[in-house]
Amino acid sequence: MELYLRYLILDNQRHIQWLNTLSYLENCGARKIAEAEHPTLVRREMLKHAAEEFRHAHHLKEQMKKLTPEPPADYQDILGGHHTRRYLDRLELAVCRLTNEMVYPLVTYAIEKRAEKLYPLYHKALREMKSNITVMSIIKEEEGHLEEMEKTLEHNPFKEKVCEIESEIYETWWSKIVL
Repeated sequence: MELYLRYLILDNQRHIQWLNTLSYLENCGARKIAEAEHPTLVRREMLKHAAEEFRHAHHLKEQMKKLTPEPPADYQDILGGHHTRRYLDRLELAVCRLTNEMVYPLVTYAIEKRAEKLYPLYHKALREMKSNITVMSIIKEEEGHLEEMEKTLEHNPFKEKVCEIESEIYETWWSKIVL
């Protein structure tokens, strides 16, 4: 994975697609959080989390400007195509099949566990390749999100299983990214 990230950083067009892909996933996650909210009983933490995920999507779009004067305005050009577009849907569906509990905390926990691994690897590759792209602000906020979800799910019996399911979905997705 680290080797591929370094290769990706060297290929400007692919790097732009990668940033657009990450932005898409952050945006999709923010929309899913918003959809999970009750119409009137909205917790402050959920508002904060959704706002930060939207900001991550925007930050990644802004980073593309360091690579091209005309970054993609939409999410048509992303790596992994259908697999990227359905990543969170597949995870949500699998969690629904696993448990009748509220899906948001379990899906969010698994995604934050993935972010805990993926963004630092990407950050390390960016530094090694002396790129001016930065994701440190995202890493810091994702750490906070994971901490909140760990507290929320402290005694949840499904959290490890959900992470196993997410890992399988991730492996399939990653295999489509590196094609």
